[in-house]
Amino acid sequence: MTPCTAPHLTRRHALASALALTSLTLLGACGGAEGDELRDPRLLLENQALRERAQAAVNAGLVGAVFGSQHDSADKLYLGAAGQARLKGDAMTGNESFQLASLSKAMTAALVAHWVEQGKLRWDSRPTDLLPEAAAKQHPAYANATLAQLLDHRSGLPTFNDPAEVARIADFVATLPLPHPTTDAARRRVLSGWLLSLTPVVGAGEFAYSNAGYTVAGAMLEAATGQDFETLMRQWAEPRGLQPLWQPPANAAQGYEGPAPGKLQPATGFGPEVQPWVNAAKPSGDVWMTPAGYGRWLAEHQRAFQGRSHGLPAAYVQRLRALRSGDYALGWEGSWLHGKGALVHSGADQGFMGLTVLAQDGRSAYFALTNTLSVEPDSTSWVMDALNRGLLDLLNR
Repeated sequence: MTPCTAPHLTRRHALASALALTSLTLLGACGGAEGDELRDPRLLLENQALRERAQAAVNAGLVGAVFGSQHDSADKLYLGAAGQARLKGDAMTGNESFQLASLSKAMTAALVAHWVEQGKLRWDSRPTDLLPEAAAKQHPAYANATLAQLLDHRSGLPTFNDPAEVARIADFVATLPLPHPTTDAARRRVLSGWLLSLTPVVGAGEFAYSNAGYTVAGAMLEAATGQDFETLMRQWAEPRGLQPLWQPPANAAQGYEGPAPGKLQPATGFGPEVQPWVNAAKPSGDVWMTPAGYGRWLAEHQRAFQGRSHGLPAAYVQRLRALRSGDYALGWEGSWLHGKGALVHSGADQGFMGLTVLAQDGRSAYFALTNTLSVEPDSTSWVMDALNRGLLDLLNR
């Protein structure tokens, strides 16, 4: 098999910052999954292969890692875990909740697509169509920015991917009159008005990965529906078997950060003045979910791409089916692996990193999650390198 040459994804997708093998978890072993193993006997050893990649990533310095895969039937999730959920604590089992960070951007995009289908807003809706108070201070470059451009990172809004940009939020909050807004939705609306006043980083229609764009899109969605983002996401996700959370649950792994293996410390937040405003950016990626839950999310895509019954918006699926290598749309980047189209994405935030590869024909999905984060100023990451190597090994078998 020709070696896989997937693009190495780095932490363009984070909002901010910065040993032993365990038992595997099997889920939903249905007849379709058994058919997968008959078609490809290597899958009888899939759990072992995933555990070996997880252990290799831990050997490279990660605190803990979980690798997962699903195949043709999408009825069975294979998982392999290694390392620890907490330093000097519990072994990683694969049943922990992880911070998905920007891996959940696709969930925001799918939710927006649903409400576009319902006629509450349009792909060509502009921010000030729904947030009219922003018009007075909006930078002229955003006058014709559209909802679709916000979700495709083509609005020109600043990225807000590194600590220096988060510091700008602190400076902005310091200028606000008291009392400050008390809900995420109200903070998100105020934050969106400020973001739309900032100088663009690229020209209209050019690509620049932007957490700010997804934050504004979330505020537009709330204005169009009259409901807050979390409520909208829960109402849409739960019938699809998904249970997104925005606070770490009791089974959450502890996140760690550090410049190198052996130099890791527990991840910290941004301080009481700034953290609520960072939380307001949750449409850009702030979901906690177990590997099993994330596998269900990917399985919806696999069924959709195979033309089977699914719960995703039609326009969302159509865009992703047609996405070309190197292009970006609705929370995914197009790639080309082994002569076939694929969708990829990475995520990182406050002690967690993740990486996903989803075949555009729906025949396979691979992902890796870790409770370890490290990103250098040039966007390189030894943690993402370890996840990337593991997924490439799996894809190149």
